[in-house]
Amino acid sequence: MKTLELSGSRYEIGYGYGVQAREYVWKFIDIFFSKLESLRINKEAAFEISGRLEEYVKEYSPVLLEEVRGLADGADKDYEEILSLNCIFEIPRIAGTKEAHYCTVWGSVADGGVIAVQNLDLAAEYADLLHLVRIVSDDGLRIRLQALAGMLGMMGMNQDGLVFSGTTVSSKKVKYGVPKPFLGRTILNTCSTAEQAVDCLLKAPRTTGGNAMFLDAVGGFYVVECSAEQCAVIHPEKQHLFSTNHYTDGKLTPLSPTDDIESSKARLERIQELFSHTDRYDFETLKSFARDHDGNPGNLTICRHGDISTVSSVIFEPSKRRMWLATGLPCRNDYQEYSV
Repeated sequence: MKTLELSGSRYEIGYGYGVQAREYVWKFIDIFFSKLESLRINKEAAFEISGRLEEYVKEYSPVLLEEVRGLADGADKDYEEILSLNCIFEIPRIAGTKEAHYCTVWGSVADGGVIAVQNLDLAAEYADLLHLVRIVSDDGLRIRLQALAGMLGMMGMNQDGLVFSGTTVSSKKVKYGVPKPFLGRTILNTCSTAEQAVDCLLKAPRTTGGNAMFLDAVGGFYVVECSAEQCAVIHPEKQHLFSTNHYTDGKLTPLSPTDDIESSKARLERIQELFSHTDRYDFETLKSFARDHDGNPGNLTICRHGDISTVSSVIFEPSKRRMWLATGLPCRNDYQEYSV
């Protein structure tokens, strides 16, 4: 996976990102707008939606729009195109189409603190676009995050050891608000603990569904199942938590998608089974779950193979300010260590 080191002001961080990842940003823009066209969403409609979403970002976290502007200038692309990339989850849903279901996250309280793992599942054409980005801003912020080229982030850890990760849920409720990449980055920019991150998410004007996992360096650990209108905070049961692409809380299950979630349910049942069959919640055990096929690898397995497959796997150790990354299928690739 390509790695980037960015520093400076918000604009300079974005500009450096755009320059260094230009080839991949261009490729992502082509793929993204082609996908939208296949859904009968033209570029003008996408710009209209992202423009309305931008109004919420201006109120919520305007500094990140400076990063978007710098990224557009560095990549030599229109600002509206980069803004729309960062509304990738919201534009299709607001336009009336479904959101893809992907990712599995799990974690546990272990001897050295909390450890969590995320398997990122995407269509194959996106795999080459993933970057691991380290940001050091002029105000002292340090973040290590994973993102598709041109996006502000998908998951990551900050200098305090706060981790933001999670999964998508194609909730039946959707409205205008702050797009997920802006929300995730704002949490990493402004929060130090999992408790603060939960509070930030609950108060934010949310758009679409998702299950966020937060953990921190002092043992804070939560999953927050969210729709645009309501959330459920889930605490560790028997020291562990996990999530896929539907809701499990009774208040939110009526908002869960009802079609195309066979994989989500199968992966959740399997991760529950794996936890129930061990009393060891250490690094190596949680890593082994990322490579699990429950017999034959396929669309229903945690290490996912198929049209949607696991394109990266990240292990977070917040107490050590450390991440481990396997690029591609974790069953076939080793993990590399990175510090924040």
